[in-house]
Amino acid sequence: MHKIFALVAMLLLAGCSTTETIHTDSQCIGAMTTQEAYGHLNPNHFTVQVLALKEERQADVKQYINGIQGQEPIWVNWKRSQGYNWYAVIYGDFETKDEAKMMIEQLPAAVRQQGPFIRSFADVQADKQTDVFRLR
Repeated sequence: MHKIFALVAMLLLAGCSTTETIHTDSQCIGAMTTQEAYGHLNPNHFTVQVLALKEERQADVKQYINGIQGQEPIWVNWKRSQGYNWYAVIYGDFETKDEAKMMIEQLPAAVRQQGPFIRSFADVQADKQTDVFRLR
């Protein structure tokens, strides 16, 4: 139950509606499965994981989301791994690793200090035990 309240609060902080169901590049679409979130994306493309935390800290998520400019999508993933509940923020759909690297260089310094790294969508799609929220 704590997770649900935290998700709702985070979405409201980010300016998202929890009832949005329309899929567009500029709208929040709320909760979904890994397949719904990433199944349509090219597994050979890449994304940037900008944050991973063992606890839900809404202020941190809001800070990272507000600091990331552009229109690329942002997803928040919740999963259980290595005995902990984790959540991660991933950003963008990039055709090549070089494009993703260039995006990392453009991120605010506070975000870069956290050590963002590149993941393939094949890797993201393979994680079936994730609850996903798309924030933009």
